[in-house]
Amino acid sequence: MKRFPTLLTCGALALYILIGGNLTVQAQPKIVVGIMVDQLRSDYMEKYKSLFGNGGFRKLLDEGLVYTNGTYNFVSPDRSSATATLYSGTEPAYHGIIGNRFMERNSLKVRSCVDDSDCSGVNTFDGSSPANLLVTTIADELKIASRGQSLVFSVAPDRDMAVLAGGHAADAVIWMNDMDGRWASSSFYGEMPRWLNTSYMRERMRMTTFAADKWTPYFPISSYVYPLSEGKPQSFGYSFSTRDAKLFKTSGLVNEQITDMAKVCLASSSFGRDNTPDLLCVGYYAGNYDHRSESEAPIELQDIYCRLDRTIADLIQAVETRVGAGNALFFVASTGYSDVHQPSVGDYHLPTGEVRMERYNVLLNMYLSAIYGKSEYVDASYLNQIYLNHSSLERFQIKMSDVQERCVEFLTQVKGIKHVYGSMDLMGNKSDNAMRNAYHNERSGDIILEIAPGWSLIDTRWGEQAYYCRSLVPVPILFFGKGITPGVHSAPAAIESVAPTVATLLNISIPNACAVPPLSY
Repeated sequence: MKRFPTLLTCGALALYILIGGNLTVQAQPKIVVGIMVDQLRSDYMEKYKSLFGNGGFRKLLDEGLVYTNGTYNFVSPDRSSATATLYSGTEPAYHGIIGNRFMERNSLKVRSCVDDSDCSGVNTFDGSSPANLLVTTIADELKIASRGQSLVFSVAPDRDMAVLAGGHAADAVIWMNDMDGRWASSSFYGEMPRWLNTSYMRERMRMTTFAADKWTPYFPISSYVYPLSEGKPQSFGYSFSTRDAKLFKTSGLVNEQITDMAKVCLASSSFGRDNTPDLLCVGYYAGNYDHRSESEAPIELQDIYCRLDRTIADLIQAVETRVGAGNALFFVASTGYSDVHQPSVGDYHLPTGEVRMERYNVLLNMYLSAIYGKSEYVDASYLNQIYLNHSSLERFQIKMSDVQERCVEFLTQVKGIKHVYGSMDLMGNKSDNAMRNAYHNERSGDIILEIAPGWSLIDTRWGEQAYYCRSLVPVPILFFGKGITPGVHSAPAAIESVAPTVATLLNISIPNACAVPPLSY
């Protein structure tokens, strides 16, 4: 089918006028590749650069546009909220993805942010869709601008990352099933593309390809950087079975599987074969193996970075082979967090403690009952969010603002709780901007707790435990390819600015909830 050329939209025109730019329409890239790397850190990229080749990170850093100090304008980003923010250009307050999982207020059940019971899974029992993503993304705007002719394909280790990157109108979204590692998708995306529906690909979708793989160090053990502790780190060797899918997805091999699938997409579809840009969304993993700390598995973490470097080089080469060097645009970002590990506090006499949510829910309910009369004022909690019983408040004719003030007054006296925020204050602009941007009125709790650094929050009902730390996670933002002038910027750059930057380079409308200007390129 013949595609329609993308037009310079009113949104892009207005943007050029607002930023005082020259209105010159350059040829668009044939392929745009968005790369979101879970837990990628700028400091680790520098620390392990001796392990890198010439075609991956070094190429991006030397020939690309680099922002070394990327920032998220909301507290506690995770994989899902960060991915939604990168592609939509706005915060959870608008896009609605407040975390990997959230409590559904009506049912008081915790669900994945991409769960959708109206959809059926392909090679998975989980029905998934981007229905909870409440705004448009780069992918959506590209589809709209091209009248549906641009192709959008998304592949990632985890379904939330793949679904949220692909947006609402993707042609195909693929991830690795947690249960057995098979490639999975959802009926939301309709029939599988023909190139995914061949007998060969159907077999690949059914079978687990990683079970025969063994992960050993890429380099001789002497090539790796040793930590401060005495003693030489030991080598490693891991084998995986179909029962180890979640574990495999934290290994140095998972990114190779992701790239292989992305290359199949390039080779088997019409990606980059006309003048309408296509979008390939790729999710990678750069946390440590089995979510261990660097001190527990130092060689594994380094090996993940050196293999990720070569995987990115492989992807760049495949794309440039497809459309020619200089005809593709790449952008790379990090999810902006890192797995937090509680040290052995007993050995070092560190200040610490536990905030047990079920216990505090009971105490808070007793406190409110003593003031307003006996009732169930606390419905439930999930992690650091408390959901009040709105029916009880209505029955006793208690104003939400009054009861929240009482909750704040009580909970601020609890050891281990640094700050307490009521939803009324968050909605009324009476609190910290980063906290307000992380709050969504339909999905967040009525009371939000900030746990003191060094303390653990334990939510036994949902089997959740989190150790709190406010340490800075250095976030890289990189652009490479068509329309990009190489350079390095150390000034803070908001992740929210990536979407409008890419939209401007494509001459399409900026996503509909994005209110930040593009970065200089």
